Amino acid sequence: MGNVTFADKVFAFVVGLSGLQAYGAILLILFACGLGLPIPEDITLFAAGFLAFKGRISLSGAIVVGLCGVLIGDTFIYWIGRKFGLKVLSWPVFRKVFTPKRIKKAEEKIRGKARIICFTARFAPGLRAPIYLTSGILRIPFPVFFMMDAFAAMISVPVWVCLAYFLGEKIEKIFEIAKTAKQGIIILILILIVGVIFVSLRRRFFLGRS
Repeated sequence: MGNVTFADKVFAFVVGLSGLQAYGAILLILFACGLGLPIPEDITLFAAGFLAFKGRISLSGAIVVGLCGVLIGDTFIYWIGRKFGLKVLSWPVFRKVFTPKRIKKAEEKIRGKARIICFTARFAPGLRAPIYLTSGILRIPFPVFFMMDAFAAMISVPVWVCLAYFLGEKIEKIFEIAKTAKQGIIILILILIVGVIFVSLRRRFFLGRS
């Protein structure tokens, strides 16, 4: 695989585990990802799928733990923003991760487009945590935030886990796919969103004329 990267180290650590230890590690790493730490979420999910392929954990267990890990992390950072507001930006633990520039960019994206942004943020690693934190600060209704985040997670998590599970030993190809597939999925999701909006507007237009 060439030079060993941090992603390789995370993968190697997770695939060295099994059973409850594996489930616990996957859950904790994904929770940390949700807090904005620079840990590769997708590689962790790949590792979970690979463990399922090896029979060290179940495929359904890998998906469930993956969903729990990302949703718990996302929800936690949302509630921190909702409870403490802009104060969190002065905390030493968050100061380096949630820079004013990132928060400003997240706020610009969220205002007026909360549903779509909370959905698509799951596919944008650099802005995911800042957007969820800002969603809390702006007091986006929790049902809206959680529903859209969960919907996105139910797409992304099974995709990454099952990809590793079905490709199995072809793990090098998985890493190559990981580097490029996210952009393709984002484009696909955006196309689907545009399609849904178009169909909705078309129906309203024709219903309005009839």
